[in-house]
Amino acid sequence: MQAPALNEQLRNLYLEQLPLIYQTIYTNATPEQLEDVHGPFMMHVYPEYAESKMKLMFVGMETHGWEDCKLDEDFLDTHRRLTSRYESFMTNQEHPNSPFWWFIKGLNLSYGQEELNRTVLWTNLSKIDIGKKRPVGDLYNHSMGMFLNILAQEAAIVNPDILVIMTTSPHYSYHLNDFFGVHDGSATLETLLPKLLYRWTSEKLPITTFQICHPNSLRFKKGGFHSNAKLIIEAINALVK
Repeated sequence: MQAPALNEQLRNLYLEQLPLIYQTIYTNATPEQLEDVHGPFMMHVYPEYAESKMKLMFVGMETHGWEDCKLDEDFLDTHRRLTSRYESFMTNQEHPNSPFWWFIKGLNLSYGQEELNRTVLWTNLSKIDIGKKRPVGDLYNHSMGMFLNILAQEAAIVNPDILVIMTTSPHYSYHLNDFFGVHDGSATLETLLPKLLYRWTSEKLPITTFQICHPNSLRFKKGGFHSNAKLIIEAINALVK
């Protein structure tokens, strides 16, 4: 499917979900949280992704700051403003110099895809952040099921060849396991490389879905970032190529 059609489907999804997102924030956020909400996070697809040899989608934990969440804004304006923010970030020739983006670039390059900014898609488990951090309290507990449902629908629309969830944080693991079916036995999370790489099998996820520890933590494991990232990438390639 071509990029314009994918973006139209994403737009319809976001416009459908925005009223619920706003209601959840208004209902569960503290006054302090309301003053520092960023997001919600929305993707945009470029033709390079739709035409790429290997379509890669990466899922982080939450943004480290983003556009402010204007709760009194028209939904169409919200969509335009926040997808423009995504486009601006993803077309920037210099992504943050961080292990998160080092890993994304490394896996993308392993398939001979050099146009990182446009060939990959990036989203997050939490579509909002509070002061550059994970939501906490009632807001977190009442929003994660909703955000994971949106993630599953995003993946169904853009249909990546590989989906990589880039965290094994205990803060997010319970909600992931619950939503995707580990708790009721309808999904499995298979260990491929202990403490490094896992593979998901769930009806709510693409066929080829992996979960890795957050790339930043690879720096502190034996061998350092580059050695561990290479192990993970080679293991993924052995299963996918």
